[in-house]
Amino acid sequence: MAGGVKLCGGREPGLTLVLSHIGVRPLARKIGLCAGTVSGWRRVPRARLFDVASAAGCEPEQARPDLKDWIEAERQRKWFERARSRFAIRSGMGDGTATVRSVDRPDPQTMDLLDLGLIVAALRFSAEERTLTVRQVLSAAAGGAGGTPTPEQSARSFGMALAVVVGRVNSETVAGLVGVSRQAVDNAAERYLRARDGDDPEIIEAGRVIERGRARAAKTASADVWAAERRFVKQLSGAEV
Repeated sequence: MAGGVKLCGGREPGLTLVLSHIGVRPLARKIGLCAGTVSGWRRVPRARLFDVASAAGCEPEQARPDLKDWIEAERQRKWFERARSRFAIRSGMGDGTATVRSVDRPDPQTMDLLDLGLIVAALRFSAEERTLTVRQVLSAAAGGAGGTPTPEQSARSFGMALAVVVGRVNSETVAGLVGVSRQAVDNAAERYLRARDGDDPEIIEAGRVIERGRARAAKTASADVWAAERRFVKQLSGAEV
């Protein structure tokens, strides 16, 4: 028994640890769920992890050690939010708008100056990381995802992904400025997130992931991509994060 509710068998050690700290009923009350729901858990749900850990007075990694990379990602996203805010203040772009004409669309597009600044910052950062210029990146040939991309194409993809993932710029806005399709931007962001975060631990079985009906080796989070993202965030905020 814990908190007056009968415990179910087969719980993972992390959830057992959490319940040893607080018990089912107190935990359920603190996170706004019924005790029966919590009692039926086999492990702490990812969507509730931070709330559960806070309520139990333990670290999220203790409750779900298998989600270590995801937990770190969630923490860093909070730092990125602060970086974006600082960038807006430092650049003075927070309240303005600009009209930008797309390379492949005759009709102009209006966007926040902050979005424009974030896209430019992301492309400049990506270009500098590869000792290229922004002009070289923007003039890269279309495509690049199907075969081996050129350094310019890789830099463009990386910069677009940073603008979307870190800058939270709408992918259509990025596409309009860079002169590519929205699908190209979405694909770049998806590839970036997979490289950065690795595969979701909850869909990995025996080191394999089923994707489009086929099994492939599960991918782990890339320390290099995380390090590059932190350098970009530092550049945005003008301070360590």
